[in-house]
Order: sequence, then C-alpha cells, then structure tokens
Amino acid sequence: MPILQKLTIKNLHKNKRRTIVTILGVMLSAALILAVVGMVTSFQKMMESVAISETGNYHAVFDSVPTDSLKYITENQHVKEYFYSEPVTAESVGEDTFETYTLYPGLAYQLADYKRLDSLPEHPNKAYNIYVVYDNPKDFAAIQERILTTLKETLGKDINVRTNSNLLRAYGVVSDQALTSLYWIAGIIIAIIVITSIIVIRNSFSISATERTRQFGMLASIGATPQQIRHSVIFEGIIISAIGIPLGILLGVVAVAVLVIIINCLMQDVFMAAIEFSLPFWVFPFTLGLSFITILLSCLWPAIRASRIPAVEAIRGSQDIKIKAKKLRTSKLTANIFGVGGVIAAKNLKRSRKKYRTTVISIVLSVATFVGLSSFITYGKKTIDLEYRQTAADISISGADSDFYQKLVERFGINNYAYYLATTSANISVAAMNETAFREFANLVGIKTDDYNRIAIANNQTLEYGDDGGYRIGKLEGLQEGENFTVELLDYDCKMSKNATGKHKTCELSDDPTPIDIKISKITESQPLGLEGVMQPMIFVSEKYFQPEIIANVQANLPSSQFFAASIPNLEELDSYMNEIADTQGESEHIFYNNLKENQDQMRRVVLLMSIFLYGFVAVVTLIGVTNIFNTITTNIALRAKEFAMLKSIGMTHEEFNRMIRLESLMYAGKALLIGLPIGLLLSYGFYQSIANSVDFGFIFPYPAILISIIAVALLISVIMHYSVRQVEKQNIIETIRSENI
Repeated sequence: MPILQKLTIKNLHKNKRRTIVTILGVMLSAALILAVVGMVTSFQKMMESVAISETGNYHAVFDSVPTDSLKYITENQHVKEYFYSEPVTAESVGEDTFETYTLYPGLAYQLADYKRLDSLPEHPNKAYNIYVVYDNPKDFAAIQERILTTLKETLGKDINVRTNSNLLRAYGVVSDQALTSLYWIAGIIIAIIVITSIIVIRNSFSISATERTRQFGMLASIGATPQQIRHSVIFEGIIISAIGIPLGILLGVVAVAVLVIIINCLMQDVFMAAIEFSLPFWVFPFTLGLSFITILLSCLWPAIRASRIPAVEAIRGSQDIKIKAKKLRTSKLTANIFGVGGVIAAKNLKRSRKKYRTTVISIVLSVATFVGLSSFITYGKKTIDLEYRQTAADISISGADSDFYQKLVERFGINNYAYYLATTSANISVAAMNETAFREFANLVGIKTDDYNRIAIANNQTLEYGDDGGYRIGKLEGLQEGENFTVELLDYDCKMSKNATGKHKTCELSDDPTPIDIKISKITESQPLGLEGVMQPMIFVSEKYFQPEIIANVQANLPSSQFFAASIPNLEELDSYMNEIADTQGESEHIFYNNLKENQDQMRRVVLLMSIFLYGFVAVVTLIGVTNIFNTITTNIALRAKEFAMLKSIGMTHEEFNRMIRLESLMYAGKALLIGLPIGLLLSYGFYQSIANSVDFGFIFPYPAILISIIAVALLISVIMHYSVRQVEKQNIIETIRSENI
C-alpha cells in the first residue's frame, strides 16, 4: 500500500470521533436516498396490485381469435405468458353487461369473459379471447402492432385488441399523472438530499485536509506530487464511503420496512390495498452510485485545495488565516458587555471565517427547511379541512324532516345535536335550527335574551371565485348588524301523487320568489355544530322564527334539511340502523347518511402520515447537518487548545473563559437564525403563493416553527460547545502549550 494511503488510514484512526461522525452523516444520506426510492417503488407495487385486482394480471387481450391463428400469438418470442377465455356476447352475459363491456373494456376482468381456460378443448372449432403477458411491457405497442399485422395478413381482417391500461399505468409504461407526480416529488427530494449532503459533508473533508496541511507540506517537500496529495484526500472519501454507504443502505431498508408498517396501520381504511414492501434490485446500485457520487463531490474541492497549497506555506500553517489586522477590530460595545473574552471570541470568528461559515450554512439549511415545510404542512391541513371539513359532529343525515330527526334523538339517546331546515333562496342561505341548538349557538356568540325566536345570526364569510381561477375569502355586501337584510325565498308548489310503490310528494319551483326581511342580530365567524368550516354566508334562525306558512315552504324541499349529532353513546347501533334504511328505502326517497367521524379519522391519518414523512425528512437532513456542525465546532475548539492554555496561563479566569465561549455560541446561533429564518419565511411565502392560486387563506406567519427553531439551535450550539470545551479542559496546560498538534 502506498505511503500516502497508509498515512490517510492512520489519520482516520487518530481522529476516531470525527471519522465516526462523518460516517454517520454519509450513512444517513445513503439511508435517506434509499428510503425515498424504496417508498416510491413500494407505492408503485401497491398500484400494480390494485390494478391486478381490478382489471387482471395481463397486458392485453386479443378478442375472438380463431383457433388456427392463436399460434401467431402464443409462439411470439415476446409473449411470456398467456391464457384463454370464451368471447363475451350479448347472449352470454346479457344486453346491459355487454353494453358495459363494450363501453368500458378495462372492466373485462370483472366480467364473464375472464373465465380462465389454461388450455383449449381437445377439438376446438371456434374463436377464443387470448390474454397475454409481454416479456417487456415498455415495448407493448410495438409488439402488439407486429402481432396484429401478422393476424390481418393471415385472416384478411382486423382483430380487436384491448390493452390493460390500468396495469401498464401502474408499471409506469403508460403516462399516469399520479405516478408522474410521485416521480417528480421523489426527484426533488433526492436532489435536496444530495445538495445538502454535499454542502455539509464537504466540511468534514475540509477539516481533515486542514489538519493534515502540515503533513502534506512535508510530503510535498520530499517529492510528493499534487496529484498524489489530491488522491490521498479522495482515498479518505472512498474509505468513508466503503463503511458509511453499506450501513446506510441497511438502515434505509429497515426504514422502508418500518414506514410500510406505519402506513398500513394508519391507512388501512383509506387505501384500496396495503402498501407492499418492494425494493427491486436496481434500487441498491442506484443508491450506491448516487451516494458515492455525493461523497466524491464532497471531497473533491478539499482535495484540489490541499494539492494547490505551496509546501513552505503548508509547513508554516498560515494558509487558513490570511487577514489584515484592521479586519479583526471589534466594537467597543462588545468589549464593554463581554469583556476581554468577548473580544477574543469575536476576533476568532473573524479570522476563522471558513469554519464559521460552514457551521452557519448547516444551521441555516436546517432552520429554513424546517420553517418552510412546517408552513407547507399548515397549508396542507387547511386545504384538507376545506375539502373535508373538520367538524365536532360524528354523523350527518340529510333529506329527512324534523320528525324523523326527533325520533332518532329519542331512540338513540342523543343529547348533542342540531338540525337545519335550510331555505332555498336566490341570494343567501337561511338555516332554521332546532330551538335547543340555536340557543346554545346564540350563547356561544355572546347573545343572551328571553326570546331566541326573534334572533338572527349571520356568518358572513365566503370563498369568491377569482379571475385567475382561484378562490379568495370574501364577504357578502349588505349584511350589517342591527339592519334588515332581504332574503328572496324560492317558493315550491308541492303535490302528492300515488303510484305502484306508494304515495310520493313532488315539488315544482314557482316563478316568483317571496321576499322577507330578516333583522341581523349578530355577525360572527363562528359556525354551529356540523357546519364548522363551511365557507359560504349563512343566516341562522330558530325554527320558530318564520311564520307557519313560510316554514312549511322550507320543509317542502326536504333534501336541503340536515341533521348533525356528536357524542353519540351507541354510534355503531345507529350506523347499522341508518345503513338498513338506505338498503330498504324506495327509489323516490332521498335520506342520505354519512359517518363523519370515520371520514374525519381517515383525513386525520392522512395529515398525520404527511407530517411523519415531512418532519422525518427534516429530522434526517438536520441530523446530517448536525454531524457537520459537531465536526466543525469540536475540531475548531481542539485546534485552539494551545490558545486557550496560553490565555489561562496569563490569567484568564474561568468566568471570563466561559463568557468567551458563550459569546461564540451566541454568534453562531445568532447569525444562523438571522439568515435561516428569513429564508424559511421566503419558503413559507412561496408555499402560500402556490396554494393561493387555488385557495387563499391569507399568509399564516409560522410562529411555532420559528420558536422551535430558535430553541433548538440555541440548545444544539450550547451542548456541542460545552462538550468540546470539556474535552479541552481535561488537558494539562503546560503539555498543551508544548504540543504542536491535536
């Protein structure tokens, strides 16, 4: 083994702590890359399983191929598997099924023609459908074209072929929007991982090269070439890669397996099938190659820089500190507040700008990513709440009358409920609430009175459709507290009719709306039970607010009525009862039941899963950055051991020394936060602008994320600085001053 490689290995052994931390950073980077790719392949495998369960495990089916011509398909070198079925006809499956089969060929698997025949009858004398699996699905179009051409030349007519597009989309062979989006997201995340890893891991190799500068200078003075010195630093990267990348791949495999289990536990009622643990062979060389390129790029610049330093300058060790005295001047304010220790700390950071800068960059990346993705999660939750509005209600029922709702309340012992008989109006929705629920809502918004039947509460908040195609939160003009608002009620003419299934009510809209004036008692942003998150202006009144003839008109349009209930003591029993009604009601009835608790539970799990992925990503990226911060600060403190010993030998007290270290920590954290937080806010604003194109909630300032970032950075820097100083304080002052290196 060449002498330079031996020296490299010896140096890694000598600095075990930094070597282990660097390996940890490489390991996390490789694990994160494999985990991202592994989750994509696992999701894709799930899509394949769903496609197979829905439309069958085949790539194409050739319809009604005569027996004598089947050999042109079965003997094709690109057809890996095949099986037969009898053709579907209107006579065999019925007219309705055959029409569906004709319109939606993708449903072939679910219809009668998928009665699999592994072999043909001994004396077949008719045509068969043949299902095929190609050896290379990517070339399915070219293979099919050649087979169809051969069949046409033989039979003199065209044979119909139906492609299993669902399965081919899951393979990624046919363009699929969901899969394309998944690829793009994975690509962006991997790019972030690689760039972040290069930035933070590079510093570890820079530190190592800096420590070995004098050694490189001595080797250069006795004949070592720049190329040999460059290869020495790159060899260090190869050794780190040889240990860190395989460990990272193993960690990534474990991470994918754990994530698959977590997703299946959280999403068992959401996804159509369970996520399958899938890591194709190509994932491992891909991760290995990309991780190795990342490490190679990380150590390339330190290697080039080390090879360019002149031998004399390297031996003198003056290459890292080249600064004029005037640039080391500190303000009098620093001296007055922090004393001599503070001045020394400020001068040290100014003269060691490279180490200071790399540490700050690592913290900036972590802080900015955390603040930005926190905002992304916040807006994601807002959007989900709007699409699947969060409510305190457990169930909703619509289309029945108040008598039906009261029977439910009595039968199942429901105490917390509200029903709404909503008018159909030309300009605003008016909801007549049951008396008890309306009284509670009025008390909630600060109204207390003896006659709640004369109170009208308005929620004036709506989503307005903008010219750019997005929605904005707006107000309805004319709604003012204490003033009358004219509601134009749409009238219905209802008649009872009888047919074979019984009596039915039919209602027709009359030509002229009925105007009524409603005095607005209160305008609030609050919403009553079940309507939380509804973004449309509404007026709420008691069901006894209207005159009898008007409330009769309200109840005429029964589908507009809604019932919400929460804290139901026997929800499963009610659930079964409503499902039984849904199964037995006639076609003319329109009672709709929805288990909101189950739906919202699914949405909460989706949000939780999204948060786990995003915060997990931030945590791993931050850990990669922490390895760099740890290496930089600990090495910087260790390199200054002689300086600390000299300061103590000339009388620096323990309190002054601690003050100096605290100021350095404050400068690290302060500058990182001053840069990282604004960048994080820009990312937050960028996410806001991207979502505002569809729904504008207004910019939400990420106070919690900023507070967490400040506390986390302060703790991180203080803990690492304290650890580093404790290591230095263990050394003997005289021996440290006499020592030439760490």
